[in-house]
Amino acid sequence: MRRITITSLLLLLALSVSAKTGFSGTYSVSGTNPGVGPYKGTLTITPRGEVYDVYWTIGNLQYGGVGIVTNDVLSVGYTGGDRSWFGVIAYKQNAAGNLEGRWAVAGRQGKPGTETAVRK
Repeated sequence: MRRITITSLLLLLALSVSAKTGFSGTYSVSGTNPGVGPYKGTLTITPRGEVYDVYWTIGNLQYGGVGIVTNDVLSVGYTGGDRSWFGVIAYKQNAAGNLEGRWAVAGRQGKPGTETAVRK
């Protein structure tokens, strides 16, 4: 009985640790930019303690940001290479482990964009 209890506790601990770092990895992204249209690219999320470094490559453009997790949502502030603008995206992980996001850029369209990230 004690062996089952210890095994159960270790399994629960492993699951809780993986849930906290479940956002990290490399993803294929596809999204919709309101007023512009669809896009595709790559997303890389790297944990750094309780903070995440986040990088996108969309076509020949690169974006970077920093994020934190609150209530199972990864919120990321990001910008492009010239840093003349900034945006925010919030990702929620679905049951398949993929990310569903909504994003906005300061001073642009009043409707958020959407993005789906599928783990590679």
